[in-house]
Amino acid sequence: MRIRFGDQQDIVGIARVHLATRQATYRGLLPDEVLDAMTPESLTAWWHEYLPQAPEPNKLLVADVDGTPQGFAFLQKAGQRGEVFAIHVRPQAQGQGVGRRLMEQGLAVLRSWGCDRALLWVLADNHGAQGFYRKLGWTPIPEGSRVEDIDGALVAEVSYELPLTQAMPDGRSASLPQSPS
Repeated sequence: MRIRFGDQQDIVGIARVHLATRQATYRGLLPDEVLDAMTPESLTAWWHEYLPQAPEPNKLLVADVDGTPQGFAFLQKAGQRGEVFAIHVRPQAQGQGVGRRLMEQGLAVLRSWGCDRALLWVLADNHGAQGFYRKLGWTPIPEGSRVEDIDGALVAEVSYELPLTQAMPDGRSASLPQSPS
């Protein structure tokens, strides 16, 4: 597996990963009719629309095995704070270190931008993802909550932060990913 910077050419692949993780992880967190209406085409269209207008700077990271995306992370910056806007790992690749490596390299990108802390938002009822973030040293922001509209379903989200001056819990650091080839 390699982690690399992605680009517009990766949108179809990341849309498939995005769909697979939403279908597997968000079942019971979003209404079934919302999840069942999601398609690779609808998420591909969403990413094609979102990426060109995303706040700058931003980076797409792709974890792939033999050219097939197994996960991705999308990062953006606001002031001195960086945001992990999205991180998704194909269900069959979860538990194999893909998410950890994406996060490590994503945090390296945010540090390279001069960010002093990172932020992310997660569904309030997505306890599995919250456990993953906590294991990596992220802490909940007590006043950090909002309601987000995901394809017509209003869902509560909570925010987590991580000071970028600290290393990952295991002390490892990461280098920047490779550029797309």
